[in-house]
Amino acid sequence: MSRSRVLGLIPARGGSKRLPGKNLADLQGRSLLQRAIDAGLEARGIDRLIVSTDDPAIAEAARAGGAEVPFLRPAELATDEASSLDVVRHAMAWADRDEPDAFSHLVLLQPTSPLRTAGDIDETLSLCRKRSASTAVSVALAPKPDLLLIGKDGALARASGYGQPLVLNGAVYVLKWDHVNSGGGFIAPDTTYHIMEEHRSVDIDTRDGLQRAAHMLKS
Repeated sequence: MSRSRVLGLIPARGGSKRLPGKNLADLQGRSLLQRAIDAGLEARGIDRLIVSTDDPAIAEAARAGGAEVPFLRPAELATDEASSLDVVRHAMAWADRDEPDAFSHLVLLQPTSPLRTAGDIDETLSLCRKRSASTAVSVALAPKPDLLLIGKDGALARASGYGQPLVLNGAVYVLKWDHVNSGGGFIAPDTTYHIMEEHRSVDIDTRDGLQRAAHMLKS
């Protein structure tokens, strides 16, 4: 089988210090987890959608919501110290055992970005494929275009002088399978990007963030 399929991965561990129960928190009638699942299922480019969690309650909710939960994440990958890349590699190792040589790309969808759409997912994936990039990410316009940067000569310069400043918004990460297997990470020299509107780039990590997202949806 040639590598052509796309694996969608939603990381949703049980622990959250700043907003306990974050992944199952309700946002206008759907949990953050369910919103990530719905966007992943609606995206045309994702062939298989799984949730990586250490929490049986999250696993049950994910299955009820339409995603696969083929394993429970090991405890060492569910700590504050565990990196997202470690979680990605663990899921990829499982996928390579379950469907050998099937997947060309992985799409990471964090539940903390509930206002992303299936269109954002498909656009980011399409850019990665069209440009044969190692990775593609979703970004937002930097909120302060007057940021200063230290140039190569050590002098201060306006960030806008280097082009439009952008920030990662955490909503969509697309990783080429071979890139990760060869030791690559989320950002590479050839990383391409999809710009999302600021109001859809909200990243929830606190109760205030949840309330801000609810206000965005109402308005």
